[in-house]
Amino acid sequence: MIVLASIFVFARVGIQAWQRKAMEAQDYLIYFAFIFFVGMTICYLAIIPKIYMIGKVTEGLRAPWETMQADVVLYIRMMFVTSTLFWFSLWSVKLSLLALYRKLMEGLPRVYLRLWWAVFIFCLVSLVGCVVSYVVSCPDFSATLSRGECSGPRSFRGQQASLYMSYGVDTLSDFMIMFLPIRLVWNLQMPRGQKMAVVALFASGFVCIAFATLRVVQIGMRTGKHSAPSPTWLALWSIIETAIAIGIGCCPALAVLYRISHTQHVPYDSHGYVRHNQSQPGSNRKGGDAINMNTLTVGTARSKASRNDPYWDDAAGSQEELAVDTKRIRVTTIVQQDTRQSSISPSKISRDEARSHII
Repeated sequence: MIVLASIFVFARVGIQAWQRKAMEAQDYLIYFAFIFFVGMTICYLAIIPKIYMIGKVTEGLRAPWETMQADVVLYIRMMFVTSTLFWFSLWSVKLSLLALYRKLMEGLPRVYLRLWWAVFIFCLVSLVGCVVSYVVSCPDFSATLSRGECSGPRSFRGQQASLYMSYGVDTLSDFMIMFLPIRLVWNLQMPRGQKMAVVALFASGFVCIAFATLRVVQIGMRTGKHSAPSPTWLALWSIIETAIAIGIGCCPALAVLYRISHTQHVPYDSHGYVRHNQSQPGSNRKGGDAINMNTLTVGTARSKASRNDPYWDDAAGSQEELAVDTKRIRVTTIVQQDTRQSSISPSKISRDEARSHII
């Protein structure tokens, strides 16, 4: 999971450096989420051996050792740190997406901004609620951190309540963040396929909701009414859910790769003008970027030249009607390139014949 999350984050960093984009709020928040995730994972990797040793003593498979009480205190402290880092990492991803949506809502009706502030405040309040619910899950939290005292039916119920409460606000905030920009995107003037792709990108939070549900179901199924949540299963699903959330949080920045791959490349010449395809009709194959334009003849009788010429596809269009119905039109065209200037003398267009010069 560390490798998976690192791939997404480093890809985002590489794209940002390649495009030379300045750091913004959503970038800082997603990188903070990655730092919190790495810190949480390191703490779990450091404490997991102690957890298995304590579990073997509880199951009667091993005798207690001299420093077991100190290891139990360390384990309880580390579980508080990992749970806090877990919530900080998840909520940093949520706030990163909200910061991105805030930029998209500039210049829109005020109702969108009010909804954004409502979701933002709810995320902050729910984050504080998750931390507070864990602190009050034990009767005496200071004694828990100092002596590892957190047992009994009241403590077990408090820890389970904290688990389900954090799951509830986590999924609810994900739903709110997903549905916030969907109506905004649905009103955009773009092809239906692109619109559905953007909506699917914003709706990727369903993946986070699915893994959060798996996490709480797996932990809840293995937790009895009179026992605390299993630390090993808690570690496993917390790491998985956070890594997936970071990957989803990086997806909007990685969408630039899709735009580049589906954008037609336009070549330019040494002067900065669009380079024309030499294989197209009318291009000058001898003169580099120059284009050889032919003289077009338009008259009352539709000649083959006007029909076959690619630059006058519609001989019955308004251009021919203008030339035929007007007895005398003076057309003066001046084309300037670099420092040389050339002009075309006025041409006389009669009812029977109209001649147009294109350079």
